Order: sequence, then C-alpha cells, then structure tokens
Amino acid sequence: MGEGSGDGPNQAAADVLGLPGPPDTLAEEAAAVVRGRTATRPAVGIILGSGLGEALRDIDEEAALSYEDLPGFPEPTVPGHAGKLVLGRLAGVPVAAFLGRIHFYEGHPLQLCGLPVRLARHLGARTMVLTASVGGLAPDLSPGTLVVGSDHLNFQGQNPLRAWRRPDGSPVFLDVSQVYDPELADLAYAEAEALGVPVARGVYAAMPGPTYETPAEIAFLRNSGASVVGMSVVPEALPARALGMRVLGLFSVTNAVGIHVDHVDVVRVAGEMSGAVARVVRGIASRLAGTGGPGRTENDEEG
Repeated sequence: MGEGSGDGPNQAAADVLGLPGPPDTLAEEAAAVVRGRTATRPAVGIILGSGLGEALRDIDEEAALSYEDLPGFPEPTVPGHAGKLVLGRLAGVPVAAFLGRIHFYEGHPLQLCGLPVRLARHLGARTMVLTASVGGLAPDLSPGTLVVGSDHLNFQGQNPLRAWRRPDGSPVFLDVSQVYDPELADLAYAEAEALGVPVARGVYAAMPGPTYETPAEIAFLRNSGASVVGMSVVPEALPARALGMRVLGLFSVTNAVGIHVDHVDVVRVAGEMSGAVARVVRGIASRLAGTGGPGRTENDEEG
C-alpha cells in the first residue's frame, strides 16, 4: 500500500508492458473507461466479499463506476455484491475498491474471475487486499473471527492461469511458495489485535460452489490442513501474484461448517463484521502510508 509510483495514467499503462495475461484485452479496455472518468492511480486494489461492501464506507470517493460500464465485467447475481468499482482514498492511500466479485459458480470461466485484479494492476495498483466471507473449519474459529491468510488449497478443479502467456508466448510457470505476503499479514494481524478484533492465521480452501460442504468434504478439508473454506479468492490471488502484486487475504468467519447455513445468514454476519474489517484495512493503510508504501515486488522489473 502507499502512493502509486510514476506520473499518472500514462505511467500506469507503461508499467504493465511485459507482464503476462490471458488472450483478451478486457483489462486494457476497462482501464481506458476508468481513465476517462478519473485521473486517480490506485496503489491498492481491494475486493470485497459477500456482505462486506460496507467495510469501505470510509473511502473518500473520487469516482464510481457500475460493472455494467466496464468491458467484460458481468452483472453480479449474488446477494451482497453491489457490482460497483469505487476509486478514492483510504487513510490518504489511493485505492480501487471492487464492491462485488466474479464467481466461478455463477457460470463464468475461472479466468474471468481474475478480471478485477487485472484491471487494478492496469490502473497502477501493486497490492491486492482480498476479503471474503468463509466457513470456519478449525474448531477454534468461531463466527466473528478475522482470519489472515497464510496459504491456500485450490479445489476448484482448474487453475486461473490456464492459457495465460508471457510476452514471449510461454506459459506462466509461477512460484506459489508464498502467495500471501508475510509482511502484510503481520501488519494485518497486529492491527486486528490492537483494535481488539478476534484474529487468527489460517489456510483458505477454495471450493467450486455453489453448494456448501458435505460432512465427508469437511473431514477431507480438515485433514488437508485447511482452516477456512470458501468459493473464491484463489482465482484472484494467483493472477495477482502472476502480475507481480503483493497479496493480503482477510477472511471473515461467518459460520461454523457442518451445521445448517444459508447465504442470508452469511451476508448478515458478514455485515456485522464489516466494521471490524474496515478498521483493520484502514489501519493497515495508515501504517503503510506512513512508511512510503510496501516496497518492491519480485516482478517489478517487468513493469
């Protein structure tokens, strides 16, 4: 987090030259639409999960666009996802906040689920904050706990980087030994503790959805090392890393697994947690703004 480098939109466009991507121009087209509405160059992209739209009510808004105005962005069909991109400042840091995500279970290609991340990178962001509502697999993770992501398990049956290519035409063989940035994770954990927000670290298991998990699946996921389970995040985290971005995962435990749950309950509890998520994200932004940003990533030389 911190101010974007360079001299504005033209520099942001130049920064993405040499980066990998899928065989489409949707991110470039959407970035052109956004630049036609605002000169804001975000340093941070934020994706808000089910019911968490209120978490960024503290943004000093400079522009807002409906997903209908952005090429390639489908209209959300999931309650709790507004389908809006807001650009502005949070604790002085320029951000691009996506209120609503694109889900695999809605029938979209897995590759399309990473479009918000690609757009954020094309606009200049070098950090992605991925929030999500999750079920708690670990017995000590009760509803209301914020889990800071340390790793993930991809059980969605596909890889979102399939068909991505580098400029030389080669596939994206990505090192994923450290998808989630440890420095950002430490900051988030410390900020949550300082604010009195129940917090833990954990591994996110990504399922295809839209069904919740069977008892056998729950046992399998626990034995696999998962702490929480959801139906997103991975299709965003891997593209972010492929684009040289730092990734922070913040997961709101809305329910324990293995008991009756429906999406209405998930959205309700997520809404109750949105204030805590907002305070943590704002606190992280304040800290990093004071240090001049999060530093370079391993792929900065490609920009």
